[in-house]
Amino acid sequence: MTRIRLDLHTFSERTKSSIHEPEVTPSILAGLPECLRGTLLACAKRQEMRRKPILVSSNSLANRFILSRWGIRPSQRRRYRNLFTTIRKQCRVIFNHYLTRGRIEWQDGSARYVFGIYKFDEIRGNLILGFVLTPPDSEWTLPMR
Repeated sequence: MTRIRLDLHTFSERTKSSIHEPEVTPSILAGLPECLRGTLLACAKRQEMRRKPILVSSNSLANRFILSRWGIRPSQRRRYRNLFTTIRKQCRVIFNHYLTRGRIEWQDGSARYVFGIYKFDEIRGNLILGFVLTPPDSEWTLPMR
């Protein structure tokens, strides 16, 4: 199968069709942390009673961002290879940044959210982080195993 890349379109010789591939700009990539915040907030509200960590992988965050932004499902990854590759790389960069910081916090209306961050696993470049919701006044440290 031969593919010819024309600007934002990919033309497939086999199917004789042109696929529009969205352009990824720095302003679009700036929306990734907001997507992560939304994911953490939704999980934190569901798990208020429990103190279990929230596990988020860089690839699942990329898939969620692409689905919410462009409506492209993960099953279409081969068709939009460049888009998924670019977003996944940026998610790994963001995850490594947060892992180095060790915590993430933000103000949402009257509530303040603070999450401690640790590396859960890394499988073939897919970085999985654990996020632990902590009270805003406390210092979070990784427990000894």
